Amino acid sequence: KRIIKMYNKVARTLVAFELLWYKAWVQSIDQAKTGLQATLIIRHPEDNKLYVNFDHDILQLIREAKCLDRMGIEIPESAKIA
Repeated sequence: KRIIKMYNKVARTLVAFELLWYKAWVQSIDQAKTGLQATLIIRHPEDNKLYVNFDHDILQLIREAKCLDRMGIEIPESAKIA
């Protein structure tokens, strides 16, 4: 009995954590999408060199979206690539 109660408590805690993580992940997608509106190539004002203005977190979000999709977890429309 005691082990079953402990198992159920841990399971509820894990489900709650998963839900919180998913909500935070969806918010991070919205933040990353604003970065996609930025200029991709910029010229540094001091050394006049060209630099790529790209947030590497976007690649991480794409990988996470693929993994979540494989697990059958719903991917929000804002994260889907046409």
